Amino acid sequence: MRKITSLFLLLFLFLSCTQQQTADTYRFTSAEDLGFSANLEQDLDEIFDHFIEGEKIAGAVAIIARNGQIAVEKAWGWQDRELERPMETHHLFRIASMTKAVTSLAILQLFEQGLLDFQDPVENFIPDFVNPLVLVHKDEETGEYETRPASRSITIHDLLTHTSGIAYNFTRPELASFYEREEIPTIIAEPGETIADAMARLGRLPLAHDPGEAYSYGLSTDVLGRVVEVVSGLSLANYFSQNIFEPLGMNDTGFYLPGRQNDLTAMYSIQNGELVRFSEESGTLDSNFPVQDNLTYYAGGAGLTSTARDYFTFLQAILNGGEWNGTRLINSNTLNYLKTDQMMGIWDDSDGFSYGFRITSEAGAAEGLRPPGSLSWGGAFQTTYWIDPANELVVVLMTQVLPSPYSNEIYNRFESAIYSALVE
Repeated sequence: MRKITSLFLLLFLFLSCTQQQTADTYRFTSAEDLGFSANLEQDLDEIFDHFIEGEKIAGAVAIIARNGQIAVEKAWGWQDRELERPMETHHLFRIASMTKAVTSLAILQLFEQGLLDFQDPVENFIPDFVNPLVLVHKDEETGEYETRPASRSITIHDLLTHTSGIAYNFTRPELASFYEREEIPTIIAEPGETIADAMARLGRLPLAHDPGEAYSYGLSTDVLGRVVEVVSGLSLANYFSQNIFEPLGMNDTGFYLPGRQNDLTAMYSIQNGELVRFSEESGTLDSNFPVQDNLTYYAGGAGLTSTARDYFTFLQAILNGGEWNGTRLINSNTLNYLKTDQMMGIWDDSDGFSYGFRITSEAGAAEGLRPPGSLSWGGAFQTTYWIDPANELVVVLMTQVLPSPYSNEIYNRFESAIYSALVE
């Protein structure tokens, strides 16, 4: 009897500590106490009910936090519409290019440790990138092409700013046949494929332009993922886990989360104006990749799966200057590279771009939306986020639709509702 009592006591203490840890980590405060109007949540309900009933999305999860305290964490609609499973806030989402900010942070950590420099040539880490070539001309009918030597090597800085000349096949179609021929993955690959092998093949392919001369969004961050592996001696998955996810308590984030099938949000697609379940016929990938257990390709540019809560944690650590709940990931001075425009007029956009985020500029700020200095990006599967330092805001919105012509409409109405409700 004494042993049973002791076991119950230990269990009680464990649960108490767990509850206290959760309370300390995530603080929930009413929207009104955080300076929002009382009708914020009602406005969000109306917005997402409208999009769900209009079959533009099946469901969504959002987090809105201010001063490190969560004002709204809510789910709407369906995690799986066909199976009638309601969306819940702990459900998993494919976050695609929201992976890029995580890889950029990893590079900054290695820079802070003196293990690399932003001006280092990438061939120092991946020898196949030595003596890069630039595509001059290509005959699409015959496949014949002409190249010339690049003006210089690709640097880590070029990769961080997407000015390397490496792209995606849809951002620089002239490179598509090269990437397809060498089977360069965008998100997932066949079992046994690794970023070590794929990035070596990529390094021998032509560039769209000289390094540093233009902005070409694409696989540069995947190359950075391989650099992380070479410098750290860890797989990218293990590096993220040991140096970012575990310290932040991001237990629901990873490249592959086998066994979590019931938590994975179903993927949808807009086809002929209708919301339909995503299939390989309507897209180009197996939407179940996040819960497979035999894949070894860790796409540093697009491969992660996460929850709104986990990604909020990552963003809040950025807003906090590199620290979360007493754990410091990186020095605040080093983190400034994520917050400072690095483009120097290279890309044709009114906003700036740092080593990982779009930076809202004075010219790019729209009335009633996020102010200048805000940091943002998103993912192809219709997920988005931003950090607003001026108002101490962190916002995450996750849905799962690819392709979707309604992304901007959804994002703008969501954002407008938040700033309309911000009264102090």
